[in-house]
Amino acid sequence: MTTTLKLTALFTCALALCANALYAQEASDASEAQSLQILFIGNSFTFFNDLDQTVSDMLNVSGVAARAQRSTPGGWRLRQHYNGELPKVAEGKTQKFTPTPEVIKKAPWDYVVLQEQSSGAVDHRAEFLEYGAKLAETIRENNAQTQILLYQTWARCDGMFEGYGEDSARRDEILAAWTKRYSEPDEATVEALKDGMQGGYAKLAQQIDATISPVGLAFSLVGDTLDLYCDEGDKKPFHPNPNGTYLAGCVFYKVITGKSPQGMFQRLTDAGKVYKVEEKDASYLEKIAEQAVDATQKKD
Repeated sequence: MTTTLKLTALFTCALALCANALYAQEASDASEAQSLQILFIGNSFTFFNDLDQTVSDMLNVSGVAARAQRSTPGGWRLRQHYNGELPKVAEGKTQKFTPTPEVIKKAPWDYVVLQEQSSGAVDHRAEFLEYGAKLAETIRENNAQTQILLYQTWARCDGMFEGYGEDSARRDEILAAWTKRYSEPDEATVEALKDGMQGGYAKLAQQIDATISPVGLAFSLVGDTLDLYCDEGDKKPFHPNPNGTYLAGCVFYKVITGKSPQGMFQRLTDAGKVYKVEEKDASYLEKIAEQAVDATQKKD
């Protein structure tokens, strides 16, 4: 082969490789554009056991293409997210978080999930409502079509943040425990305690036209039937174990798709996904998740 022919062949090959690379990138971009883009804004209740990945797995194995990301520094409040704060890092360590306002601007999210610190919807109710509304405004400035989901979390195991309705004895018990732990509560805290965690999320949902993902209600429906909390040594447990995260994932699946999560464990297994949940427990949790979402939507 002459030098000219060799150069022509090499040039043709290079063009083909560039075309293939461009096609692959375009295909990847198109695939991403067609996927549901979901952002979780929260803290350890989200990143324990990778709730964001659990939800995207459930959607994908059910035929709904989805990609999920998260902004979840431990213990973070919505105020800190809105203000673009970053957790401190030890000297010599690399900051692994991006300020949440910048993360919001990264994509025209289809769904953004807001999750307050575990007791914030009760003991910092005014702040929770204020910064939930501010974040909603930021999210909709980025994409007016984004649907906002509120990750209604559960009462902590010490029982201080449970809703108790008309049970005045329970209210007095909670207020007494609060006073012992935090000193005399102010009027706003007393009002917040009257409807507990679920009431806080319900109020914010109404205020910003968001949809509740009633994970906290699902936890309360399970009660003592199945352990949903991880082992935290000497501390009272309140973070979710794999059962708790699986239950939360099923709630989000039902809220996003409107479809029953029953049979989800088998679909995940068939797709090669491995979750540290017993099949019989998964079946039970799937039913509870559906009950919680149906009960919440009936109220609406």
